[in-house]
Amino acid sequence: MSLINLFKTKKSYIKSGLLYGITDIHSHLLPGVDDGISAYEEAVNALRWLKDKGIRRMYLTPHVMSDLQKNTRAYLTEQFAAFTKRLEEEGVEDIPELKLGSEYMLETAFEEHKKDGLITYADRQVLVETSYMLPPAGFIRLLEKLMEDGYLPVFAHPERYLYMEERDYKYLKKLNVSFQLNFLSLTGAYGQHAKEKAGKLLKNGYYNYAGSDFHRLKRHENSFSVKALTKKQKLALKELFENNDRLW
Repeated sequence: MSLINLFKTKKSYIKSGLLYGITDIHSHLLPGVDDGISAYEEAVNALRWLKDKGIRRMYLTPHVMSDLQKNTRAYLTEQFAAFTKRLEEEGVEDIPELKLGSEYMLETAFEEHKKDGLITYADRQVLVETSYMLPPAGFIRLLEKLMEDGYLPVFAHPERYLYMEERDYKYLKKLNVSFQLNFLSLTGAYGQHAKEKAGKLLKNGYYNYAGSDFHRLKRHENSFSVKALTKKQKLALKELFENNDRLW
């Protein structure tokens, strides 16, 4: 193989070594609360797999939205406590360290959740999302009010929103909204559109953090082995994973 071809050879997440020791800030592994993992045993298997691939720490970030009315701060805190207690009682140790977060849909019901107190990362940073097709009514005002209340929004997977254009990303960055890359978007896991947009946003320095958005092992495990990452992308991702550690 020539030196030129060697330089251009793409690596997978597993082969690159990027996952070793990282903190994953976006996952749906708390059993039975949303569209992610449904059962305890399934969660344990997935967590063991992720630990084996090098992931050291994980935030479990279940969806909080009007379609999931049970998912209040109190309920999710209770479910997380029950899950981690069972892990401890059964002596499950070969998994990443866990903390509870949440992924909040920006919608009318969001203001009620905010009154109840949001589940956040360190320093009051909170993971938020919107519909993929359309922004919510008063989108910018929702973000502004969130910041006025002392929170710092982390916008989940901006590469997946079909309604967003370059000017929208620039405007949100001017508001000091942080961006979280779904790092599997770079493998094509969410389609070609998200892959291309993620590559562009990463190249242009828009992202602050990166997470797997892990839902189920069968859905995601192949994406970890896809040879998709260029040398420049690996360097950029390394910096994002280092930023993740500051949210723990």
